Amino acid sequence: MTELTSWQVGGLVLGLIAYAIAWIWGGRPERLAAGVLLFTCLLSSLTFGWEVGGFYWFAMAQDCVRLLIFGWLCLRFDRWWSFVITAALGQMLFVYAAQLLIPAVTQYAVASAHVGLGYLIDLALLLGVSERWLAGEEPARLAAWKAADRATAWRRRRRDGARLQETSVP
Repeated sequence: MTELTSWQVGGLVLGLIAYAIAWIWGGRPERLAAGVLLFTCLLSSLTFGWEVGGFYWFAMAQDCVRLLIFGWLCLRFDRWWSFVITAALGQMLFVYAAQLLIPAVTQYAVASAHVGLGYLIDLALLLGVSERWLAGEEPARLAAWKAADRATAWRRRRRDGARLQETSVP
């Protein structure tokens, strides 16, 4: 098992803090991004070290999927941070391509780029959430709770109305 460097541990802690803040205070795009990033973080902890032919194909595939999801976020929502994250993921894929094509690019260079761009991704998400908070946008969790409260109240009224009809029937 490979030990993590202090930079990797710091990136993991920053990422988990950023995902939690995005989930609590972010809007719908921020919550979607936090969910995707947290899922890929957990998935990469499982696939860490899966090397095929001297190359980490699974890590590259995860970054390709993340690039597609964040590219869709760029087109779907009006958020600046999704462009930053998409660009960082594109650079990660360029580093993988450079490792395949240029023998001088080592796995240490790829790991360093991955850690540095991971910091950029987490900071972009965190700054995007703080920007929306400063703009006064309501967090998505409040709207979700309001919808849940309305649905619960509707079910209670419907259930209580059915009970009243059952008791009034002779």
